[in-house]
This record gives sequence, C-alpha cells and structure tokens, in this order.
Amino acid sequence: MSTGNLGDNIIEEGSFYEGVKRQIDCFAADAGTADAGPTFLGADMPHNPIEWEEHDLELLLVESRKRNVPMIVGSCSTTGTDSAVDRYADIIRRLATKHKLEPFKMALIYSQVSKEELQRRLKDIEPLEAPYELTEEVLNETTNVTASMGIEQIVHALEEGADVILAGRACDDAVLAAYPIYKGFPKGISLHMGKAAECASLVCWPQMVKESIIATVTKEYFSIEPMHPAQRATPHSVAAHSMYERTNPFVQGVPGGILDMHESEYVAETDRITRVYGSKFVPSPDGTYKVKLEGAGEVGYRVYHLVGIRDTRAIANIDQILKDTRKKVSQIIGPNRDNDYQLYFHIYGKNAIMKDFEPQEQITSHELAIVIEAISKDQELATSVAKCAKFRFFYMSYPGQMNSSGGSVALLTDEPLYPKNKCYRWTVDHLLRLDDPLDDKIFRFSFETVRGR
Repeated sequence: MSTGNLGDNIIEEGSFYEGVKRQIDCFAADAGTADAGPTFLGADMPHNPIEWEEHDLELLLVESRKRNVPMIVGSCSTTGTDSAVDRYADIIRRLATKHKLEPFKMALIYSQVSKEELQRRLKDIEPLEAPYELTEEVLNETTNVTASMGIEQIVHALEEGADVILAGRACDDAVLAAYPIYKGFPKGISLHMGKAAECASLVCWPQMVKESIIATVTKEYFSIEPMHPAQRATPHSVAAHSMYERTNPFVQGVPGGILDMHESEYVAETDRITRVYGSKFVPSPDGTYKVKLEGAGEVGYRVYHLVGIRDTRAIANIDQILKDTRKKVSQIIGPNRDNDYQLYFHIYGKNAIMKDFEPQEQITSHELAIVIEAISKDQELATSVAKCAKFRFFYMSYPGQMNSSGGSVALLTDEPLYPKNKCYRWTVDHLLRLDDPLDDKIFRFSFETVRGR
C-alpha cells in the first residue's frame, strides 16, 4: 500500500482506511525529494511540519502492527540525513508507547557520508549531473552529503527480521520495490511498480494529493488501483507517471543497473485498474554497483526585495531597465571583482519560471512583479545590494516615459526580506562505486526492539 510522499501534506484518511480493508502485505512510503532544493540538506533541517510527519507515521505504524506486516519509510524527513532518521525513530518510539504496541523490531539505516570518507574515495567517484569532478575543494564547500541507497540495503533489514524500517536517503522506487524483491518477485517489475506507485494518487486521474493506492506485484505484471472512488488508474496515467522525472522516458538508472521500460505494456484490467507487463532490470554490463551522492553547501546570506511595475512603457523596456539597474548598482556598491555578491532579478510576468528557456518573447502583461535577490557571505553587503537595486527602480528611465521618478513603482513592503536560513547550493551530484552494497562506511545499520508496553 502506498500513501504518497510522507509528511508532504497529510494522508487522506478516507481512502487510507478503505485500503486497509484489503489484504496488505507491506506499507511503504517515500518521504524525500531533491525537489525541495539544497537548503534543507545543507542546513540539516526538516522540510515538512513535524506534526504532519507524525500524523502519517502514526497511521502507517498502527495499521502495519495490527497486521504484523512490514512498514518501510525511505528518505526520512525529506533529506534522509542521520538526524532525520533519528527524528523519525523518536516519533515511532513515542507512538509505540502511546498505542501500547507489542514489541517489534525496528531497523534504522543511515546513509549520511562523512566528507573525510569521500576524500579517501575520490578515485571511485564520478560526476552524474554535476559538470565537474568531485574534489577536496568542493567537499570543503559542502556541509552535508548523503548516499541514495537502492533495494539491497532495505532487503538486508528485512532479512534481519525488521518490522519497521526507517531509511536515510533512498531511491524513490527502491522504497516500494524492496519488499516484493525480498519475497522473490522479478526485479524489473518490482522496480517499475516502485516508480509508478511512490507518489500514490498522482499516478491516477484525476490527480489528487495523498490519497492511497494499492499496488499488486505478480511474476508477470504489477497493477495499480486507487482507493479514492473518484480516481482511475488508466494506461495513460500510469505510463505518464512512469515517464516523468527522467531525461530518457524508457530508462531509469538504479544502483547496480537500469530499469528498462522499452517493452513495458500498459493494459486496462478494469476502468479503474491498470496492469503493466514487460518491465526489465538490466544489470550494469561491468557488474559495478554505484550509488548517487547528494551534497549541499553554504553560499551565504540571501536578501529579497519586491518591486511592482504597472506602466506598460516600462514593461516594454524592462530588459534595458534591468541592465541599467545592474550597472548602477555596480557603480554605487563598487566593483564586484571577487564575486563578493550575486544579484538576480526574477521577473514574474515575463520569464521568471523558465528564464532563458522561455519560448515566448513578446509579453502582454499589464504589470510585472520583480523579485530582487541578493546573495553574499556578508549579510550587510547583501542587504545594501538589494536596497540599492530597489531604489534604482524609482529612478528608472525609458522611452516614452510620462511620469516623474517613482511613479511607476509599487512596493509590497519597504523592508528587506530575510529568509530564515542561509542560501545553499547543490555541490555534490555524483556517483560512488561500491564493491559491496552493504559497505558499512556508507550505509550503517542499527537494530532495536521497540516496546510500547
């Protein structure tokens, strides 16, 4: 049974309790994503409200213990750092006491990797999406690094008799695929099921958030069935979800090989259930086992200002206005010789979303919102840059101008906006080759008996 990204909103209880009426063999939930950006990994902090995560964990724990079936959670608290695994473990212990649960075995799988360990293994590391080699210098600019485990580490915990598994950073599909693979079902079918089902109700039409689904794995196929009565898992919806978040829609890289979906067939079992046949796991040709490394490092302080423009003549000349503003900031603040600061303009109403990839050159917006973003290791400098850029919009000059200074500018607030956390960037997006998937310098296991009474 899959319930969607754990703690990102809360599980909708109606479809969840409809699902638990069935024979459930395993409850599994992915709880992480890199989509949240580098800040949460860099700062080692939770992305979701803790009460949301506790709500979801409580539903899964209570129902899995009632049935004496495994509960598996991967990428705890979004980032899967060691502190995130420990945070979830504390919640599970409290919930066991709250519900007076019978003793059960809990496995904690840690996947945060020390920078010192990575420095010793630089020869075994290669770029994935990062456009550079991993070096000691890059590691020195990094605060936290995790390794994304595959199914092997979770299967090991199951083999050790774990009833509840809380895993650090993990491949999304592995969290759901591990149990059927552990039970002997085909790896390709199981991994494709994991990819299709990890977002739960987002694999169905119409899309809904945090509604539960049932995924069934057999030797020949897997199937998806939504538990919300208004949803349908169609061949179209399951295929569409199988293809998202990848550069090649038919191939998914996983530790130890690839999930090959070139021959996958999507067949309607009913108007609400879809079966998928033909998915294969292809081992790495050279037999290597590689895991993805994710790392984030601190850039500095970030300061925002918001400027609104309503004059259509200014809007028509916005590119030149921004160029003039950037030039004037440089004159007033001083030369930025050592990249002491970074200044960005996000133009909502023009190309804030796709930037240079935006295909629509001509805009018809009657107003624009410009988010001024300044970044520097010196917070006072970042503030000065943001303020200076904001003030320059009061004195912009452009063809056809019909108002005095300031007449074309509106401010949400005159105060600079300071995010709670510093600015972070992705520093590590690489692959680490392992001789053993259970390498204890990369993946560490802790087993304990949790007693609720």
